[in-house]
Amino acid sequence: MLWETLLRVLVSGIANGAIYASVAVGFSIIYRSGKVFNIAQGEMLMLATFMAMTFFGMGMNHWVALALTATAMGLLGLGVERFVLRPLVGQSEMALFMATLGLLLVLNGLGVIMFGTEPRLFPDVLGTERWLVGTVSIKQSAVLGTALVAGSVAGLAWFFRSTRTGLFMTAVAESHQIARSLGVNVQRSIGLSWAIAGVVATISAAAFMSGRSVSPEIASIAFVALPVVLLSGLESIGGVMLGGIIVGVGQSMAAAWLDPYTEGGASLLFPFALMMLILLFRPQGLFGWKRVERI
Repeated sequence: MLWETLLRVLVSGIANGAIYASVAVGFSIIYRSGKVFNIAQGEMLMLATFMAMTFFGMGMNHWVALALTATAMGLLGLGVERFVLRPLVGQSEMALFMATLGLLLVLNGLGVIMFGTEPRLFPDVLGTERWLVGTVSIKQSAVLGTALVAGSVAGLAWFFRSTRTGLFMTAVAESHQIARSLGVNVQRSIGLSWAIAGVVATISAAAFMSGRSVSPEIASIAFVALPVVLLSGLESIGGVMLGGIIVGVGQSMAAAWLDPYTEGGASLLFPFALMMLILLFRPQGLFGWKRVERI
């Protein structure tokens, strides 16, 4: 029936959109806090996923393992700021972007060396039950994962909008030099943003890898998250959830109704076609800051 197909498309789209949003928020945090576009966010998700699986393999309680992973990823973020980005404070955005591109290549290579390329099963940390809505079966882990990401995004949006530290971090993105002249510790701001992004990568792994077969190739999800962050706006934290749902539902609709006629190409094309439209007609996104240059 049509309504069952629509419900299935919506459920699948919202769950996938939440995955994209959980990666996209990492882009937004780092850009909003230091004007650095971290192209390596997908590799951070991959590293968090396999680090958690390593702790699981040691027989640790799942939540203890995830807490240790979040701590390790936060420390990794601080290390990236100290040894990769701190020497580049005050340099052009292109120099900072190229530094994160180098980080992507390094982490990608380390992932293959350390964990191999064979898929592995991530444990079911959010439960294995399935809930029925009508005749549509919904995984408990997908619902709880979506709720976890939505709560995390809402908390981060509040932090950047309403706390002194969050506002200082936002000021850094305007100008490193001006922020320093106002007494803001630029290095601390950028380091904290990377540490938060590392913790967010762990939350993403816990929320959406449960029960899935994973390999280092999961890092490629960051490329599908790019349209989400561009749709919501690079500086928007809260907007990524709506952007993720739009992209996820649109992709599910393309998969359901267009893929049979395009040999599966429509759902692959949709996020990137949307990205091109955003860049052409509203480059600042739905909730991004519109900049006005005065001469």
